[in-house]
Amino acid sequence: MTQNIERHTDKTLLLRSILRLFAIILLLMVSGCQKEEEPLSDGITAVETIALEHGAFLSSLTIQGHEIYLYQPEDIMKGDFINYGYSAPLLMVFADGKMDRQEAVEFICEKKIDRIAQKNGGVVVFVNPLRNWESEKSGIYEALLAKTAVAQSGFAHGLLYDETKQEYFIFASPAVTCLYGYGKGADYIAKHYLKESRGLSSLSALGSDDITVTAAVLEKLDAKPVIEDRDIIIISKGNDVRIDQEARSQSDHYHISDASFDELYEEYIDGYQRWNGKLSETTSTSKLGLTMEALEFEIKTSADNKTVTEESYRLGAVVYYKNESKLTKRPLLLCFHGGGDTAITTATIAGWPQIAAEEDFILCAIEMHMRTTATETMQVIEQLKERYAIDESRIYATGFSMGGIKTWDLYQEYPETFAALAPMGATVDVGQNTQFSQAPSLNETTMVPLIYCGGEQSPLGELPFQNYVCINRINYLFATNQVPVSFKLTMGNRDEWTDSVYGYQGDIVQEYTDDAYPDSITRIRYYYSSDGNIYTALCSISRHQHEIRPLTCRLAWEFMKKYSRIDGCIVLNED
Repeated sequence: MTQNIERHTDKTLLLRSILRLFAIILLLMVSGCQKEEEPLSDGITAVETIALEHGAFLSSLTIQGHEIYLYQPEDIMKGDFINYGYSAPLLMVFADGKMDRQEAVEFICEKKIDRIAQKNGGVVVFVNPLRNWESEKSGIYEALLAKTAVAQSGFAHGLLYDETKQEYFIFASPAVTCLYGYGKGADYIAKHYLKESRGLSSLSALGSDDITVTAAVLEKLDAKPVIEDRDIIIISKGNDVRIDQEARSQSDHYHISDASFDELYEEYIDGYQRWNGKLSETTSTSKLGLTMEALEFEIKTSADNKTVTEESYRLGAVVYYKNESKLTKRPLLLCFHGGGDTAITTATIAGWPQIAAEEDFILCAIEMHMRTTATETMQVIEQLKERYAIDESRIYATGFSMGGIKTWDLYQEYPETFAALAPMGATVDVGQNTQFSQAPSLNETTMVPLIYCGGEQSPLGELPFQNYVCINRINYLFATNQVPVSFKLTMGNRDEWTDSVYGYQGDIVQEYTDDAYPDSITRIRYYYSSDGNIYTALCSISRHQHEIRPLTCRLAWEFMKKYSRIDGCIVLNED
């Protein structure tokens, strides 16, 4: 009898255990509980790019489980070899809910977000929630910014492939980040990202962790926005008047409009960026009255090119010119970027587009010029003459760092082409060129008005008191420009120097202060040549590292514009 009871008890316990197990499974199913998921990858995975009609491309990728689309409209700005990574706005779309590829593209085009991407050589990033925006936690914006990167090569259709890391990145800079939210997507932005944000991005290498959005366009909000940063540009579209009334009091840049995105961007966002933790102004070609054109040159490779092995290659450039001009023919200024920069970045940081608008000259910023020789640069000038009405007596060139070396190349090899030159921030030894090889020719007889600028605290040694190569360059410049001197500069006779930076005291010395850098003094030394005119100027900037500043470029232009070259001779222009 006892044995039967024990067997019955064992069966009862087994049945209860089974029922308890079923109850737990049922509870998990009803409550939606799941086994804890593996941590989602922070990297970009499952990348696929497809060609669409009208020359557009769509890339699908996954970040932290979110399906992301990168839409590149038809490329009218030659973005396959002109680098817009630093300059194009980062446009991100948060729609009302999940969308497939076709729906996302239709939404982007319906709202005319694609037009701004196309005009600026960029892409539109469409962000899908994991499930829906109501249940989405903050974090996807930070994850996207952490996967942005910029480089001089390896980019296509809004993606950058890093061969070293064997990883994809979104090819963009967050300096101008604009979020477009609709419905629940707008609510998500309004809840989480109208405040200061910190994290990783393509600007981290520059020491910046500020990833705060520059602007947000919010359409069909249901919830009141949580605004904690008054500097963010907020544009309200189709929202309740009560929401607008309360939100406007919390922002210094709150606008209400029913215009399309391209119109909103041009009116309220273009010309602003987020930099060093605050909203600041940047170049807006439309507001400056400039046209910006992307050009492609077919270059025949010169015999002295040590980098390009093909018989010919494509070279890109961005050209800026004033929409309305009183001049029949305009001066031309070539601009060469630094080794780690891009054509647009150097030109913009230097303020050259603003100067071009004010002074009415054509500005041509050449991309990846380091592979291009001085001889090949002459081909660029000839092709520009065919396209634009250029005053051939007023052709100038300037450049920073590696671009400064390229400008010295032009002085050495093609002096008769230029009315004046302004290299900045670098030189190589006399007779060498940008490709660190021997130049095919060396000008020793043709004077070219030239102003050279360098930073006194630069770690690269770009001034004579820092580097013997600079001493050699100044000796060569003075000999060619026929500047009389009583002694030849060497590092060993510094006790004879009459100027602690350049060695030779200027015949005229002028000092300037910079409102943007109040602790710096810009000092320019002017030297008379043997004919009694000034063709040579040497500039140094105190408390100045290896960098380029707008004031320096304005002063350089004021020097260069005084000169023309007519029938091979330098002519001083009348004011």
